[in-house]
Amino acid sequence: RLVNQLLDFQKIEAGKYEIENKRVNIVPLVHACSEYFATTCRNKGIEFQTLLGERLLTEQLTKEYEVFVSGEVDALEKVLFNFLSNALKFTSAGGRINLCLHAYTDTVRLEVQDSGPGISAQAQEKLFEVFSQVDETTTRAYEGSGLGLALTKTLAEAMGKTVVTSEDYPGFIVNRILMPMINEAA
Repeated sequence: RLVNQLLDFQKIEAGKYEIENKRVNIVPLVHACSEYFATTCRNKGIEFQTLLGERLLTEQLTKEYEVFVSGEVDALEKVLFNFLSNALKFTSAGGRINLCLHAYTDTVRLEVQDSGPGISAQAQEKLFEVFSQVDETTTRAYEGSGLGLALTKTLAEAMGKTVVTSEDYPGFIVNRILMPMINEAA
């Protein structure tokens, strides 16, 4: 995974990573990513749920709802996987991770919430920098390359999406991406 992230960065920097935005129904993509992470969360003793608005996103609901955005499936999947992997890394057994998809009149908000240790406002400033770690000591408790969230931000921006942000809510850290919704007939 690290090698693929490095290669993606090199392609982007060299102008050889071309994002081809297409009309994408994001509901099945969110459901597929959640199915992948649900088992890992269960095995770690982490409560995991996926929400469409305030409703639990089930397979049946996935078939009933369509939410279209302009994006590239591969890039959107990488954004989701990096958010979810980060949440999984920092959430302990007994904790909680939520994958939420909110569709408004003209905007889609995709976010991952986790009950991990949180992050200071000062550390949030460098959260999306390449090779940046919140804890840069050699004895840090969490492993990582410092590439995942930086790649997430780069991919989001390359798709023309609002920059991914992180905010500390009471009991949760939230990572999100905002996307314009597109008309079904587009």
